[in-house]
Amino acid sequence: QAKNYLLVIGINSYSSWPTLNNAVSDAKQVKEVLTKKYSFDSLDVTILLNEEATRFNIYESLRKYIEKISSRDNLLIYYSGHGYFDKLLSEGYWVPVDAQANDVSAYVPNSQILKIIENINSQHTFLVADACFSGSLFASNTRGYTEHVEKYKSRWGLASGRLEFVSDGSAGTNSPFASALLSFLKENEKEKVAISELVQFVKLKVSETSDQTPLGNPL
Repeated sequence: QAKNYLLVIGINSYSSWPTLNNAVSDAKQVKEVLTKKYSFDSLDVTILLNEEATRFNIYESLRKYIEKISSRDNLLIYYSGHGYFDKLLSEGYWVPVDAQANDVSAYVPNSQILKIIENINSQHTFLVADACFSGSLFASNTRGYTEHVEKYKSRWGLASGRLEFVSDGSAGTNSPFASALLSFLKENEKEKVAISELVQFVKLKVSETSDQTPLGNPL
């Protein structure tokens, strides 16, 4: 009776931030491959693109899973858009579509995202973020390689880079990170695959084509 829930967020057209080339198309392609090839029912998918991806909608979409998801269910969250890092607070953020430049209070902080994930009683939660400074999702003392067997609860994250700017890719293509992720999902023929295997593939693939370094670890 377990369900696989999917939340996909993609933002190209910001009101006050530079326009991105491929965030929306990357998000749509991730949703497409997960619903067509993997066990994600379109009824259990929430997708927020461009003007839909306000701070309120992002926060409420995440928060609703606390009540909706049971201990048997799984959740995958995919975010593609701008990211920001506040050195004063050592805090990373997602930037909603309606956020004004230099207004940190309008962003979605990693600490809030992680707090919500902590309160979602899923079997497995996987957070994938393709944004600048997305590696700030992980604490500096994060454990290294850990493989959770399926019967144990897990909370994993995969970020497109460390505390660094990351590439959005040329217009009409994919970001280097999304390209690697989609490549793995499309080519995989195994019925079950460890997150650690996906992480390793993406890290190697991205490092071949760009200067950024993806980071995947337990949250």
